[in-house]
Amino acid sequence: MASVKLMYFGIEGAAEKVRLALVLSGTAFDDKRITFPEWGELKPKAKCGQLPIMTLDGKEPMESMDSQISQSGAMLRWAGRQGDGSLYPQDVESMLKIEEVLGLIDDMSRAFMPCFYIAMRPQMFGHPETMSEEEKKALTKKLRENFVAEKVPEFMNFFSRHLEASGGTFICGPKPTIADCALLPTLRNFTRGHIDFVPTTLFEAYPQISSYITRMMAVPQIKEWYAKQ
Repeated sequence: MASVKLMYFGIEGAAEKVRLALVLSGTAFDDKRITFPEWGELKPKAKCGQLPIMTLDGKEPMESMDSQISQSGAMLRWAGRQGDGSLYPQDVESMLKIEEVLGLIDDMSRAFMPCFYIAMRPQMFGHPETMSEEEKKALTKKLRENFVAEKVPEFMNFFSRHLEASGGTFICGPKPTIADCALLPTLRNFTRGHIDFVPTTLFEAYPQISSYITRMMAVPQIKEWYAKQ
């Protein structure tokens, strides 16, 4: 039985970067996936009221708040130090490059956040809760099309520069790091066809990015991981 247990929903989401880091570091883990109705019952037992949750001592994630790790960034960095530690090297220069890319990934995710939540929580962005479904759909379409037209080129340019600086193989050098573990699912999220008004072909205009995704998906451990999903 694996001593590491990771609980999240049955989607990629915030846990996928952690899963990939565990897979690449060769760390056995119990990939516990729950449904949204199950989460409603379990949420009061979560230390920070959110998922993912990871435990390292073999305990079930909801057994004790004292055992819970509740921030995916902390989980990612911990996983990166497992195995031979190459996913998150300890030398300052390598760490700096990795942290820079992780920050850039967070910037892209924040830029997309209004596009994702606008229909579910319009009041968060200054719109009335009473918006009709038609109004929500129209606003969602506008925001997402603007994101694809304006923000995607900006961020793809940033990531392409990092690839060029690193030698063009992985985002921070010749070997995968936790930055790659975070970047791959972030990019995949836009190509899987589940986000309305975002074309699955949006990265075809960026050959470096498309090639990068292909290389990452061809890494043996990652290829095996997604073959099982």
